[in-house]
This record gives sequence, C-alpha cells and structure tokens, in this order.
Amino acid sequence: MFKTETLTAFMLVAKHGSFTAAAAAIQQTPMAMSKQVSLLEAKLGEALFERTTRKVNLTQFGEEFRLQAEKILSQHELLHSWLALRQGNISGTLSIVTQAPEIYQETIFPWLGEFHQKYPDIKLECDVVEKIIDLEHSRYDIYWGVGDYLGVRHPGLKRRSLWQSHYGIYASPGYLAKYGTPATPDELQHHQLIGYLHNQPSNLLIVNKSDKSAKDQPEYLTLASPVKTVTGFVELAAQGLGLINLAADDPLLQQHLKAKTLLPVLENYWWPGAEVFLYYQQVKFEQPKVRAFIDFFMSKKVCW
Repeated sequence: MFKTETLTAFMLVAKHGSFTAAAAAIQQTPMAMSKQVSLLEAKLGEALFERTTRKVNLTQFGEEFRLQAEKILSQHELLHSWLALRQGNISGTLSIVTQAPEIYQETIFPWLGEFHQKYPDIKLECDVVEKIIDLEHSRYDIYWGVGDYLGVRHPGLKRRSLWQSHYGIYASPGYLAKYGTPATPDELQHHQLIGYLHNQPSNLLIVNKSDKSAKDQPEYLTLASPVKTVTGFVELAAQGLGLINLAADDPLLQQHLKAKTLLPVLENYWWPGAEVFLYYQQVKFEQPKVRAFIDFFMSKKVCW
C-alpha cells in the first residue's frame, strides 16, 4: 500500500520539520518532497502536518502514523541487511547521536577513515543532541556516550559501558579567592555554578555523600547560576564565573589543571560513578551495520 520512498520522505520531513531541509538530506527538491507527502495524505484521508511559513509540525494523527511508519521502515531495513549479510556485503545508513561534539572528536573521528576503508558501504550520519534525548521523537541506531538516564527511561535498550570517571568539582584561583574554598558541601550555599542548560534543574551540582555508610551515593545540590550553557564549561570556569561539575579525565580540563588556571575543589566529595554508555535497540535480528560499528569502535577504547 505504501512505497518505502514515500514513507522515507514523510519521516525526513517529520525529523527536520522542514520540506527544504528534508529534501536536502536526500538531494531532492522541496517540491518533490512536498508532492510525496501530499499524495500520502490524500491516500490516508487525513493531514499529517500542520504547515506554517517557517515550519511544519506533525498533527496528532501524523505522530501516530510516524510511529507505525518507523516500524515498517525498520523491518524493511532489517530485510535489506539480512540479504546483504548473506551476500557478504555490510551496507546501509547508520545514524548515531551523542550529546557533545567533543565525544566524536575524542572517540570516533580519529578512526573514521579506517572504519570507512573496512566498511565502504556503510554511510554514517553523526548527530548531536545537547538536550535530554527523547526516544519518542528522536530515534537513532546508536546512542553514543550517553548517561545512565537513557537506560533508566528506556530499559528495553541494550547498552555497553564506554568509560567511567570521577565527577569532579573545579574552580579558578580567582573565583576561590573571591568566594572562598569550601571544605564541605555545606559551605557551598553562597557559591555559584556554571549550569548545564538542559539539566533538570540546570543549576545542579552532584557530590558524593559524606558518611561512609552511604558511600558512592550521589547528592544533588542546587546553587546560584550566573551562566547556563551547553558548551564552554572549562573556559568559563577559568574566567572565574563559577564552579563546574565535570568528568575528571576531560582532556581540556587536564590542560587547565596543569596550567593551574583551574583547581580541584572538595576532592573528598567527588561522585565516582560518572559513567557513559553506548545504547542500541534490542531487536530479534541485529543489523550487521550496527554490529560492525560497535565491534570496531569498542576495539578502539584502549586508544582513548
């Protein structure tokens, strides 16, 4: 009843919220993309999108149809992957998302050329979503370098640990000279935090509980936050704008620690359970392109 090309066009418009952006993604014209969606709406007898001059949004029926179309296209992709595997050819488009560009730069991009040489028929789409990832509206093949929250919200996902680190607290010498160096979390009342814009709340500081009976149990404190951002934490902290909560092995952070433009704070209260994961869909027949990506890049962990 529905051609995969038509469903793909619909899904792209739903993803990008624009006929122009969706058309550019597959090198078609916006007019051709709009025509496919209009024909689909005529066949369904209902509108899939609410159109404005700047953006198109899914109707309630459009959202319900998107969920069903996604399942159909996923099964179609599995069939193609199965046939390709039988013929000894791993191919397809693999969509990946992470929550910070730096994660790609440190764990994926240095070996992307080697991966492409090994699997020339796998096309990668590398996206960044700096807010909380919502699987109901943003589905990818690979969720790379994402925190524990995604597994808690969606326990059906499979996951593998990428790395674990202490979640440290840092500030510049100038900031500490102005606000004082706290000895315990109780002394943080008058301190400031550079907040992560998409945290809930955005001015959240994570510390470890002090009593040994509750070791490795995080405690969440809220501080005043003069700046909330999604990037540039180390640079802003070095300028004295506030404390930051960051994984202790962050490369840029290490540079500032060596230069003493940032100093560790409350080291006895650092949360040791900062862990990020690779997540992927749990399906009956795993797609070869997904397995190829996971095996290749997990083998590079020793190089990070």
